[in-house]
Amino acid sequence: MADRRLHEFVRALRGAQIRISPVEAEEALRAAALIGYHPREQFRETLAQTLVKAQVDRARFDQCFDDFFHFESIAADGDEDAEVGDLPDTTDMDTGDLSETTANLLAQSPEQLTQSLAEAAAQQDFTAMQVITQQGLFARQLVMNMGMGAVDDDILRLAASPRRRDQNRAEQLRDWRQQVRERASQYVRRQFELHGRAHGRALREHTMRAAPFRELREYHQIQDLVRRMARRLAALHQRRQKRAKRGAMDARRTLVSSLRYNAVPVQLHWRERRKLKSKVYVICDVSGSVREAARFLLQFLYAMNDVLPQVRSFAFAARFDEVTDDFRQYHPEVAVGRILDRVSGSGTDYGYMFESFQEACGREIDRRSTVIILGDARNNDLPAGEEHLAEISRRARQVFWLNPEHPSRWNSGDAIMAKYEPYCRAARRCSSLNDLSRFVDYLLRALNNAQ
Repeated sequence: MADRRLHEFVRALRGAQIRISPVEAEEALRAAALIGYHPREQFRETLAQTLVKAQVDRARFDQCFDDFFHFESIAADGDEDAEVGDLPDTTDMDTGDLSETTANLLAQSPEQLTQSLAEAAAQQDFTAMQVITQQGLFARQLVMNMGMGAVDDDILRLAASPRRRDQNRAEQLRDWRQQVRERASQYVRRQFELHGRAHGRALREHTMRAAPFRELREYHQIQDLVRRMARRLAALHQRRQKRAKRGAMDARRTLVSSLRYNAVPVQLHWRERRKLKSKVYVICDVSGSVREAARFLLQFLYAMNDVLPQVRSFAFAARFDEVTDDFRQYHPEVAVGRILDRVSGSGTDYGYMFESFQEACGREIDRRSTVIILGDARNNDLPAGEEHLAEISRRARQVFWLNPEHPSRWNSGDAIMAKYEPYCRAARRCSSLNDLSRFVDYLLRALNNAQ
């Protein structure tokens, strides 16, 4: 029982956006079993020492702990300051002709009744609550676990009696039952705050990740999600870089050094990896049809500056302009807004864009360079300028094209992806945050392998 409750508590902490690994959760279980679950503050500090890694998470941990173990503070520690609410004292109520279960419940003091509610709550799995409409169902199940079904039967029997005294007792029982149900509902609401909203947040995030870029402006939490996705991906690649930094094992040096230890390879030697500074160039079409995709690509890339090499950014629509300095001077969200206001418009000309990019960066592009192009390749029937892209591709290490449209539309109307695709290492659809995250992960792996 205790292990199950602790596992549920860990899930509640994760729902409160406190990162906890499976190993840390197991350490918390072992620590709790070793130190004990009482007194309450000692138990709290034991869990905090094993589960909280950053000081900024401590306040959320304490709030989650108080909410999750609200009833346990009464049932286990007899905490006199714990809330017992306005439950009436029914110890003097007439229990004649009532069932044994009802009589036992009525004989309990408000504190004892709260303990019974806590014990019944411990039997339920509140992590299954996912939507707000389930609260009533869980509250009813909670009071039924206390034995309230027998109370309902007694109320129906007394209410059907022709005697006025029995009907008055039925009314008293209804009032008492309602107050117990309200207390149960309060507890269930706390549990929904811990578990149900975490499920709801996960569902919203899943929806936002898969939604087309053009629909994401409707979500208020989207900027926070983009930052968290970027930080998570950056942390993953920082670990990969740390593991890969040492390179492959140097067998010759390891064998030579082992001679002093009777040929036992006590000390391992690693080949130092030759470090090459990669360069990334990002060119974004910010015309009306793809501007939202450009917005999120730029925000995503600049949120990962800890693991990405130096990025130079360009935007074009009615005109072509370098926008790298905008990100140096402003927060990414502000920078993107300024860029879209300055550069966006109608009448994209990809041929002019490639020619302008080649003039601006052609001498710098070399085998360390990666060029990323985001656009729908709709060129308004203007010259394609594929010869400029061919020269860029010849000089660069790799060129990637991200197209927000479905591949079936890449060559429909005035779209001319067929003319550009031969000069790209890969052309991928990028219409959602999931697509964007997968591409950036792929890009980081490619850049890391090139070092």
